Amino acid sequence: MLRHGAAAFARPSPYPATVNLYLMRHGKAETRGPQWPVDDLRPLSDVGLRRTRASAIGLRHLRVAPQRTLASPILRARQTADLLHHSLNLHTPIEIVHSLAGWRLPSIIADAAREDAASVLLIGHEPTLSELIGLLIGGREASIRLRPGSIALLNAPELSASPCAELEWLLTPKQLAAIGAR
Repeated sequence: MLRHGAAAFARPSPYPATVNLYLMRHGKAETRGPQWPVDDLRPLSDVGLRRTRASAIGLRHLRVAPQRTLASPILRARQTADLLHHSLNLHTPIEIVHSLAGWRLPSIIADAAREDAASVLLIGHEPTLSELIGLLIGGREASIRLRPGSIALLNAPELSASPCAELEWLLTPKQLAAIGAR
């Protein structure tokens, strides 16, 4: 249960951050199997769609409004990005970046830092996103795991392929739904 309410998460960081980096794992996908022989085409499940919509409402309550949205080209990540974009009423185009489909951490950082934006949303996969969070907040020793639909907010003065950020918060779909239900 969240003790401090949504307002505690919406307040600006006391750190001198110039980049708010949101990292979200796509929502729960259909189970692998013969129905989905090509993993890149495996969509969000009905549960994943429902939870992602509820999470988006929570993110709207937190006033999450990234200036840029970057998504993996894999279907479930694109679906997650589309749902968030619609719910958050974002008007900038979703950028499909192939670096988010694999373990190319320096390329992901370069893609996120390519334009001057104060807030960037990355939508991708595990273990890539957890490894990226670990790298940015403390090197390879940091261990964080994003479950489907979870999102983390990092604050960084500038993005680089070394420890440069602080973890502001990490929320699960259940926590986001609770924020959205208030």
